[in-house]
This record gives sequence, C-alpha cells and structure tokens, in this order.
Amino acid sequence: MKRILAALVALSLALALRAQAPAGESYGPDQLDQLLGPIALYPDPLIALILPASTFPDQVTAAAQFVASNADPSAADAQPWDASVKGLAHYPDVLKWMSDNIDWTRSLGAAFAMQPADVMKSVQQLRAKARAAGTLANTPQQQVDVEGDDIRIIPAQPETIYVPEYDPSVVYDAPEGYAGPYLTFGVGYPVGAWLGFECNWDDYGIWVGPWHPGWAYRRDWRDPHFGGARWHPDPRAGHALVRNYYRPGGNLPSPRVMAGARGPARAAGPRPGPAPRAQASRPDYRGYGGGAPRPSTPAPRGQLFGGYNRGTQARDFSNRGQTSRQAPVRRAAPAPRSAAPRSAAPAGNHDRR
Repeated sequence: MKRILAALVALSLALALRAQAPAGESYGPDQLDQLLGPIALYPDPLIALILPASTFPDQVTAAAQFVASNADPSAADAQPWDASVKGLAHYPDVLKWMSDNIDWTRSLGAAFAMQPADVMKSVQQLRAKARAAGTLANTPQQQVDVEGDDIRIIPAQPETIYVPEYDPSVVYDAPEGYAGPYLTFGVGYPVGAWLGFECNWDDYGIWVGPWHPGWAYRRDWRDPHFGGARWHPDPRAGHALVRNYYRPGGNLPSPRVMAGARGPARAAGPRPGPAPRAQASRPDYRGYGGGAPRPSTPAPRGQLFGGYNRGTQARDFSNRGQTSRQAPVRRAAPAPRSAAPRSAAPAGNHDRR
C-alpha cells in the first residue's frame, strides 16, 4: 500500500511539473544524439549514475566543490544529496567535468526528466553507430556485450571501472585518414555499493537496488529477489530545471572534451571495418543503416520522471508503425487520356484490383 501511495504522489507531482515544459514540443533524435554523444560510450554503471544526477545540477556543483577541497570521497555518502550524486563523488573526473560544463548538465537533466525513454534510446543508437563504424570494441578496460539490439558496456574487471576518453565528433563516424585508438582510458576507480544504479534497456529506465559484485545481466528487474525499483526523483526538484533548460526549439550546449582525452591520430590506412550486425530482438525506433538496427516509429512522449510503462508503450507504437509500413499500398488507377478536363474518379475506382 505504501508503494502504491508513493507512486500516486510521484505521478501527481510529475503531472504538475510537466506543465512547466513547452506544450507540444520535445527534443528530436538528432538533438538528443548531440546531447548524449559525449557519454553514450561510457560503461553502463556510470550512465546509470550520470542520468539521474544530471537532474540535480546544483548538487553536482556542490559535490564537485566538496571533492575539490580534498575531502575523502567516502565522506560524500553522509551529505544531503541524491544517491546518484553521492555515487558520482567516487568518480571525481566525471563529477568535475559535469560541473565545469554545467549548462550541458542542466540540459541533459531537463531532457532526461521530460524524455527518459528517448534519452536512453539515443544512447543505444549512438552505441550501434559507433559499433558499426568499428570504433566501439572490447578493450582490457571494458567489455561490449550485445544481446539482440541491446548494447551493454560493462567493466572488464570486476573490481575496477575505467572512464573512457574520446572525441564525440569523430568516434561515431570514423573519418578517412584517421587511425585509433578512438577510446583511451585514464586511471581505474574502485567499484562499491554506490553503484546500485543500473540501466534497464528493455523498459528504458534506471533501476536502483542493492549492489552486488560482478556485472551479471539482470533479466527480470521486478524479481522480488532483486529488491530494486524504477528510479523516480522528487519532481519538486525539477521545476526550475525544466522551466529554464528544457528548450527543444533552441540550441543545445556542447560540452568540452574531458581533459586528458586524446583524439585519434591522423595516419594513412584503411578505416576500421564494421562490426558484425546483431540480430535485432525488437524493432528499433530509428536507424542509420549499415550495422545499425532498422528504423521504426519514434516513441511517444510519456509521463514525466520515469513514465510508467513507457518502454512497453514505445515498443507497441513502434510495432504498429512497422506493421503499417509493411502493409500493401493500393494505388489509384491512371485516369484515361482525353482532351476534356479531368473529373473526379468515381467511388470505388481506387480499390480496383
């Protein structure tokens, strides 16, 4: 009963917050790709922290200042921040980068607040594009796990996580004359209980629950043994965020490349070959051709901050769009040539077989 009441309260607050956004507008796929490009190739555990934390930009700034004061990162766990922000405090490079590019962080948070499923779909689409270009592959630091059309990026080592450094302007479409490495890595950071956030690519949401060592794929997120739930922030924290930074009709900020990131070296030689095309397990909402999944109908906008059943509804709409495209189209019979003016064809002519 408590969980039902909490869900109803969250839904009512979400509807109130949605009124702050421009009516009938939403970010298009290209805009979301621009916004998500700098982090789409991060490992899933970091994506699962960054997206929720971006809805609390003021806390991100406060946490960055806290860590910069040489405070013990473990002391961040006692601060009055959202759990996702506390988790990012254990990865100071990412936290500082988000704080230094606070306009981008605010825009990402507003987009995730209003279009959570579309944001996560953009991450998947960008990964498919990088994999088709041959720039996303297994390394000693991270493993690329493909199941159907879900592309997961998980740490290759059970006790250490690495932050990739790359230039989004080249990694998704490897230019002629460039050679890798396209992704480089800095020092490794430890894993721990603060990584209790996980990406659910089936329902396009972030789930939070108890952290367990290892990176086994959770096939049933509603399994009572998992003990997790879909992550829903307090919508009251997002009023100003959505009102001031959710601007589908405006220009989106582009963050600076993370300090220390090395772009690919210019060198002669063949471009990297495309990765093998994975068999899609469900229609994708949009594709790029090549090794990427086939296009489908864009997902409709759902409820704010989570959108209950958003992933299921998106797949239903996508399947309807694909079915309609596959249906045979009846064409009107050509009108007879005559010197007289054309008249409207009688009813029934369009159904001639």
